[in-house]
Amino acid sequence: MLFFQIKWRLVKLALCLAVLCFFYNPGYAAALPAAIEIKVGSSARPPFLAEEGLSGAAPEVIAAMNSVQNQFEFVLVPVPIKRRTQSLADGWVDVVMWDNPAWGWQEEDLTLTMALVSSKDIFLALKKKNRNQQFFAELTDKNLVAVHGYHYKFANYVTELSELIKRFNITLVRSEEVTINMILAHRAEVAVVSTIALNWFLQRHPEFKDKFIVSKRFDTAYDRFFLVPKSSPVQAGELNRILAKADQRGLLADIYRRYGLKKPDFSGLYLQPVR
Repeated sequence: MLFFQIKWRLVKLALCLAVLCFFYNPGYAAALPAAIEIKVGSSARPPFLAEEGLSGAAPEVIAAMNSVQNQFEFVLVPVPIKRRTQSLADGWVDVVMWDNPAWGWQEEDLTLTMALVSSKDIFLALKKKNRNQQFFAELTDKNLVAVHGYHYKFANYVTELSELIKRFNITLVRSEEVTINMILAHRAEVAVVSTIALNWFLQRHPEFKDKFIVSKRFDTAYDRFFLVPKSSPVQAGELNRILAKADQRGLLADIYRRYGLKKPDFSGLYLQPVR
């Protein structure tokens, strides 16, 4: 009896080894479909992407999306703000992340994912005696600072400095964090900054929370999406489902919380063609 038990165990071991050899056979592995690489364009906009392009919510969300499926391999590609539309038109990237179709994309045939985040652009100044909300009523007599390449309603969405300085005393800088620091350094009177950028700054520097007066009036309210051209290897609906799956597994909540972002409900499906 002992002989047959040993023999049967040897047979089972041989069968297991055969199965393992089959699945780890190089020829079998080569037959598996390779993941489709998707180049994701994102510009340096803390907290979405740090200026050095190595950290932020963007790479962490992309890592979460890669971890829940193997059909696509999402790769972050940092893109200069002024080269966003060119990056998509010239094929540097397949999709663009954290963007809005109204910001220079009118000629592109795009679909949108669900909104990744919602925000507003507000006006920011230092608290001073007798300075109140009326301070923001007129901007043409103020020393302004805003971000180069950004679209603002108060400026009729003009982005060129040569045109802006005809109407405003304005300085354009590389990031919203710089605009906030210029206010603190008394180098500008009013900064135009998103609520997201301000929240991210105050999350890291809570000591400045009582230094600012924030306008109740906002310049614009908007959402940020994945922008997806019809020619992309991945479509907006697929990105929605991947985001929903990552959210279901609890991978997105901590990322959004860490960067001071309000996480939307990714359980729905939203497709909207850009006209």
